[in-house]
Amino acid sequence: MKKLRSRLFFHFSIQFGFISLLMIVVAVLATLIGGYFLVELEREADYYQYQLDELVIEVGDPLEYIKSNEDMDDLLPKSMWLQIIDEKGKVIISGNAPGNLKKSYNSIDIEQMKERKQLEEYSVKYTLEQPLFEDSYLFVLGYKDPGALIWSEFIENVNSDGRIAEENQSQVEEKLNQLGGTLAVYNNKGDIIQQFGSNEHIEKPPLEMIERETSPDHFSENQYTFWDSDSGNTWILISPNEKKQKLPSPMLKKPILIVAGIAGGILLITLLIAFWNSFRYGSPLFIFSNWLNRMGNGNYEEVLIEQEKKKVYRKNGKLKRRYKLYKEVFQAFDDMAEKLDASRKEREQLEKSREEWVAGISHDLRTPLTTMEGYGRLLGNKEYDWSKQELQEIGDTITEKSDYMVDLIEDFTLSFRLKNDADSLTFSLVNINEFMKQILEKFQKDVAFKDYQIIYKPIHPDRKIEVNERLFERMIDNLVYNAWKHNPPETAVKIETVELEEERGLEIRIIDNGTGMDEETQKHLFTRYYRGTNTEERNEGTGLGMSIALQIAKLHQGTISVQSEKDKGTIVTVVLPYDKD
Repeated sequence: MKKLRSRLFFHFSIQFGFISLLMIVVAVLATLIGGYFLVELEREADYYQYQLDELVIEVGDPLEYIKSNEDMDDLLPKSMWLQIIDEKGKVIISGNAPGNLKKSYNSIDIEQMKERKQLEEYSVKYTLEQPLFEDSYLFVLGYKDPGALIWSEFIENVNSDGRIAEENQSQVEEKLNQLGGTLAVYNNKGDIIQQFGSNEHIEKPPLEMIERETSPDHFSENQYTFWDSDSGNTWILISPNEKKQKLPSPMLKKPILIVAGIAGGILLITLLIAFWNSFRYGSPLFIFSNWLNRMGNGNYEEVLIEQEKKKVYRKNGKLKRRYKLYKEVFQAFDDMAEKLDASRKEREQLEKSREEWVAGISHDLRTPLTTMEGYGRLLGNKEYDWSKQELQEIGDTITEKSDYMVDLIEDFTLSFRLKNDADSLTFSLVNINEFMKQILEKFQKDVAFKDYQIIYKPIHPDRKIEVNERLFERMIDNLVYNAWKHNPPETAVKIETVELEEERGLEIRIIDNGTGMDEETQKHLFTRYYRGTNTEERNEGTGLGMSIALQIAKLHQGTISVQSEKDKGTIVTVVLPYDKD
């Protein structure tokens, strides 16, 4: 298979190299296209401001642009003009500039342009470029805006009462009809006191007034507002926002064309490779597919039918050139056919294990259910009058058993997860005497085990040991339950803790005086789902508890051993280190 791996690696590494390169190019192209659409959104928000910003980037240093002898008119549509003004107010570069514009501006001119947003009859957008340690330049972009031009004329002729004089109303109406706009005059209460134009004025949402300042071209109409401080009246003019002629994007056009060309070439090569691969690798795959279908139907003897043999092998029995790449695969299929019978047996064994797993569930749930059932029968006995304290104790015990059953349900897959999830377990230091007494106390209070004796012999002095409290308690529970489950009710269980000085560890012994175990049972005691064959014991379990106990001990870097003789009892010894590390 190593030769096959090498051949496949050689064949596919070249192909995937081209594909990877294509993916990189496509990613770059997608980034550029995404950037292009983001730029388009910005362009659509304020078209003329965006055009100005793009022109600033395209021109760069005005002095260097002058030296390049490029014609500014080529960058501008006929509907716009551009002037670049230096710090002295002199126009050093212009494009499409009308003849009535100045060639030099003073501070008053600039201030008026700034306030009116106009130069002569043109609306303007401007931006001041201040390169570090270099001269500053003012870029001014002009364009015709009929609405702004009429608006300036209206504002300059505001009547003393903040209205349009009666003698001017017909002229205003005529100009608005030509423009296709509407003028409304509001008083300080928000009521319309005058309205002119061809369209009915519609009240706009309050926040839209702010949005129009930052993104005017998101709307199909322009809006101009004026507040007359003397009268308190507000004028609002609405005019159509005609579709603008878009400038090309010189910053994105060339890179997109180059990347698109490269991507197209790589895509063509990739498609050719894909077509070649479909013929080269498709035929063997069809054979393998038919082969697998026959195996799925249980026909393991006929690996290849006669027609396929003629297609794959030469007359001398050797593989044809097209199929040599897969000669190890053909051999592997032969081996697989021989192993499928063993696989079927493994599946049958797995199904048996699943059934035993269900039995293991009943093994773990039986004890708390028995206790709850016992208390339920006692509570149902009408001949006994229970005190409040007794009812409280019974309720607490039932609640405890219910909680314990919830924990058991979570632990049903514990025996399979302990090995895989060991790194995620948390450990804490506990006093072994105090913790053991806490674990054994529930047995002493449980009426289900009132016929059993349990004695704990603590260690002196007390020791701290690092354990996972939930799993450690589960291990002790399993060992104690196992001692009672397979012995008669009068069996006594003694638990003692001994310190191992040399090994720096603790030895916990679970000792019972029960019936003991034979050698065969001891040999398989920790085998998952094993059940002893002693007919004298109550054969209720599946052996899952002891298997889990051993796994938990190993997670604590400990061990479990068993000593037992028939009719002499059993000693289960758990050895745990002080410090797992």
